[in-house]
Amino acid sequence: MNYKIAFMASMDLISVKTSGKMNARDFIVMAEDLLQHPRFLSNSNIVFDHTALKFEDVPVDDLQKIRSFHISNEEKIGNGKSAIVVKAGLSKEWYKLWSQGRKIKTGNKVKVFENYNDAIDWIEK
Repeated sequence: MNYKIAFMASMDLISVKTSGKMNARDFIVMAEDLLQHPRFLSNSNIVFDHTALKFEDVPVDDLQKIRSFHISNEEKIGNGKSAIVVKAGLSKEWYKLWSQGRKIKTGNKVKVFENYNDAIDWIEK
């Protein structure tokens, strides 16, 4: 999995763009880098552009590792908004993927979109 983290000053927003095949190791490295980003603060709003991410066939064990990371970093993550943007037609697949295993329980608000502009509008509200 590849990723790029950028700060969008005009919207006071961090953007993460991912591509390649999703797996726990790379996803957690990306999340660690995000939490270390100089513009990241607890409660930051983030848009995750996963339109080029291949997330089919992710093992439940990988999902559990990602969940554990979120739970152990809940305080750092805070209560901001995370907009997840997936390729058109794949939002149900994203929800289906994450419905496996235990739910991630943090104060962070998460919503999935198939349109980048809708994701930005939700974050700005």
